[in-house]
Amino acid sequence: MSKPTTRIAMQAMIGNIKDKIPLDLEEAQMCQGECLGCSKKMLEMLDTEISYWQYSDTEPGLKDLKNLQNISERTYKILKRNRLVP
Repeated sequence: MSKPTTRIAMQAMIGNIKDKIPLDLEEAQMCQGECLGCSKKMLEMLDTEISYWQYSDTEPGLKDLKNLQNISERTYKILKRNRLVP
């Protein structure tokens, strides 16, 4: 069995992120009550990164995969802290 290319790995990671992180939250949902980290800014940054890799002709490297993983993990932690994900 051969290893997937980084492009295939990136697309699989993006699919997993979209399954676990609600990228389409309304600002009114995000900005209620006490805020423990800016969910809006993190979601915007994550969405920008995902959009770039979905439509880019550039072959992602391992560093790019790790960067997207880090951004998505930080975003998830902030959303969880703000009770926007289970």
